[in-house]
Amino acid sequence: MARALNRIVTRVWLLAGMMTFITIAMSVAVYYGATVLHLHQIGDSMPPKARAEFERLVRSGQTDSDRFFDLHEQYSGSVMLPSDWLFLAVIGIVSTSVGGGIAYVFARRISAPISAVSLAASQVAEGERGVRVEAVGLAGETAELVDSFNRMAADLEAYERERKILTAGIAHELRTPLTILKGRLHGLTDGFIDPSTDEPERLLRQVEQLSRIVEDLRTLAHADAHVLELDLRVVDLARVVQFAIVDLRPEAEAAGLTIGEACQPARVRADPVRMRQVVMNLISNAIRHGADGNAVEISVAVEGAAAVLRVADEGRGFEEGDERRLFMPFWRAARSQVAVRSGSGLGLALTAKLVEAHGGRIVAANRSDRSGACFLVYLPLCD
Repeated sequence: MARALNRIVTRVWLLAGMMTFITIAMSVAVYYGATVLHLHQIGDSMPPKARAEFERLVRSGQTDSDRFFDLHEQYSGSVMLPSDWLFLAVIGIVSTSVGGGIAYVFARRISAPISAVSLAASQVAEGERGVRVEAVGLAGETAELVDSFNRMAADLEAYERERKILTAGIAHELRTPLTILKGRLHGLTDGFIDPSTDEPERLLRQVEQLSRIVEDLRTLAHADAHVLELDLRVVDLARVVQFAIVDLRPEAEAAGLTIGEACQPARVRADPVRMRQVVMNLISNAIRHGADGNAVEISVAVEGAAAVLRVADEGRGFEEGDERRLFMPFWRAARSQVAVRSGSGLGLALTAKLVEAHGGRIVAANRSDRSGACFLVYLPLCD
């Protein structure tokens, strides 16, 4: 937007320069025309002999000679007739009108969209995030300015929406373990719950859940601010995946799922702990959303200069258009079937940020046969 404004300012200066040039050019032309007319009228008022001498002086360029000024003074007393003044007045009016008209047209073309952007910016500042400026009939820098403003307003609207979702999600995720802790601690205090040997373990699980949520939020905030510290090393992505599968296979079997694995060595530069977190989150997500009795397919392959991790389930997939929303914190699809098994709501958002922090990218898509969702992680290979 700043570049567009700078170019608009430059265009205004060019317009001012052009109008100055036009005004000067027309003034010179009018002055020249008036001078020629004036000399012609002086010649007409002279007797033939004096006229011949006067024209000879003009043709020879001796308009600064004493004789020229003598003839000019002698015969120019009343040569400016009312028609001459009318001619000069018409020329002045026409030149002013033409210059002013051109300036007005250009000024309106420049000022109208700027005024519209200014008004829209005031509305956005007052909280109307859905305001946009029409770009119909615009071109060049003004069109770029309007487009930049609209994109900025859309980003602000999306940020506001994500902030509300995040705030509501945090409140929801923290409320559940806090409610359980509060209720059971009150029960212990009032004597309604026996301080059995497994009660401290139950309370500890809720504290650990709270701790995980807070740590995930902290990691997400650091990744968003690009201050997340990574202990980068050369690791084999296939080995990271295989260890994660060993840890999560019991959870998959308990959910009635099998894990299919096809991993080839792929050396990447990554933080082993964070990369394990990425893999665990994706596999856990596939287990949560996979239909009972079907498989979760996991593979690691090398494609060009990238290592590609693929995690696919055989669940219901997601609605078209939800590909980007999947990575928003605490976002959940409208279909209740998708969230049959609960999660914190931060897993995919955190996964995407961790992948980006490693210089990679993550893509979500439904499988070609619509039999589930597929997540692809692309990481640069080590040289």
